[in-house]
Amino acid sequence: MNKLFLILLTIASPLFLKAEETVISGAYLPLQLGYQNPNLDLSYNVPLDPFYCNKNPSHCIEPPKLIPKFKIVQKPTKKQWALFWTFQLLDVYTTTKALNYDCVSEINPLFTEKPSGTRVILTKSIILIPALVYDDYYTKVTPKELDQSNLLYAAVIGNNFNVLNHAKRNCNKIR
Repeated sequence: MNKLFLILLTIASPLFLKAEETVISGAYLPLQLGYQNPNLDLSYNVPLDPFYCNKNPSHCIEPPKLIPKFKIVQKPTKKQWALFWTFQLLDVYTTTKALNYDCVSEINPLFTEKPSGTRVILTKSIILIPALVYDDYYTKVTPKELDQSNLLYAAVIGNNFNVLNHAKRNCNKIR
């Protein structure tokens, strides 16, 4: 390391001896500070016209948009979807359990009065799955729509549990 330093010092020291400082004074500048040519008008007084583009549309062409506008759309959370599918399963479960009693009948017009559990599952699947898959609706549904659906099914399930508890206390089991 010391040998390298000595070699660099011996090579560079003659260069230091030859170096001069050069100072440029204002005397060498072609223009004096504060000097202005009287024949040269450098003022820029443009009247502002708010209707300039309306009067001269060829001068005011809008530049092409390099970045397209994107619409920000919120997506439902995984919790909302989990709640949706849980409510669907609870609806099937409570409906089939309540239909096991003689005083309970299905009021949904898509079913008979006493549909089997298999029929309830198949009908729900045949209606729900294509509705969600068609045109990728499951990607377009908003959180608000899913919340409203979950609220509706919460009320349906609450009613189903109410009917089931009433049937357990007051009715005969047939299945």
